[in-house]
Amino acid sequence: MKTKLHYLIIALLFGFGMIAQTTVSITGTGTGGWTQPGAVALTSTDGENFTGTNIEIVGNGEIKFSENANWGTSYGVATQPGFPSGVGTLTAASNIVATLGFWNVTYNTTSKAYSFTAGVNPYAVIKITGAGLVTDMQLQTANGDLYFKKSATFPGGNAKFIQDGTVNQWGGAFPDGPSVSAALIPIPVGTFNVYFTKSTGEYLFESTVISMMGNFVGSGWGTDVDLQTTDNVNFTLSGWVGTPQSPDIVLHMKIRDNHDWSYQFGVPLANVSEISGTLINKLNGGDPKDMTLPAGTYDVAFNRSTLVYSFTSLLASKSFIANNFKVFPNPTNSNWNFISNTNKKINTVQVSDILGKVVLTRMTSSNDVNIDASSLLRGVYFAKIASDDTVQTIKVVKN
Repeated sequence: MKTKLHYLIIALLFGFGMIAQTTVSITGTGTGGWTQPGAVALTSTDGENFTGTNIEIVGNGEIKFSENANWGTSYGVATQPGFPSGVGTLTAASNIVATLGFWNVTYNTTSKAYSFTAGVNPYAVIKITGAGLVTDMQLQTANGDLYFKKSATFPGGNAKFIQDGTVNQWGGAFPDGPSVSAALIPIPVGTFNVYFTKSTGEYLFESTVISMMGNFVGSGWGTDVDLQTTDNVNFTLSGWVGTPQSPDIVLHMKIRDNHDWSYQFGVPLANVSEISGTLINKLNGGDPKDMTLPAGTYDVAFNRSTLVYSFTSLLASKSFIANNFKVFPNPTNSNWNFISNTNKKINTVQVSDILGKVVLTRMTSSNDVNIDASSLLRGVYFAKIASDDTVQTIKVVKN
């Protein structure tokens, strides 16, 4: 009996040890996307020192070391670039900015120390040439057979896959198919995810998914709202209702490719509300900030080639009647009158600008509240009205 119990304890301890074993991966744009676990898994023989051989760094090179596929234990650096060596940190951590190429890497889970040393490309180099590209486009691979390139933008034209240093080439029909000898692929203008299998010559040009994510109802910075396209260039969404999640009163959002933060688009300056303009992309060296907009109903348009966007408001603002409160005149030259539709007394009215700054506050206990707006600049504001059991935000306009 003691012997059986002894073996049971050993088995349980072994099992717990296996469950608790740390995993380490590298995540980020530099390895193909901000995913958990990261696209590059490191290996270990002792559970503490992890290594990787001939790891390819791509894109803008930004990465973090992720332990146990958890964003809460994904280590960056206090000061960029943090390459080719450093000590990972969680405190005010920025992304490590690695140099593009192939690298051997070591990482210690106790000290968080890491280092990169030069590696070699162990695989054949596959590129796309033609299609109006200024330079050949190199594809990525993790095994030398399956190659890919996400969010590849083409000016349009005939193209083919080629293998560097050889006469090997592949072409055929668009958007997919087995390769045909000496054929060219007629790639239209647009942005695509490209996949190629070297052993079979099969390939696919897949439409890139364009979506919005933000603090609005239906997303909450966790769910994408997809735009539609018929040409993989112009993406639209008609009659989109943008409502900030409480307690926010202003919309914050970004546009991104393939439901992935690797290809994200925003505005150059933070807290500047613009309903149209040109977005910037982090992969091209920019630092995109959230787009900020007033709540409303919009027709959304985004050109993936030029990065020009627009939000066209569909709301008439002459009269705005909410479920619980009414405001008039709206727009106004001087005063707004707020009235309770439910005969419940209004306790507070708080007016904020489109950046969320509170510009007027009125404490009251009345069914009818008058707010003097004569001192405000012309523009769109948000009035947050509260009774004992109801809070409502209404868009108001000062002429």
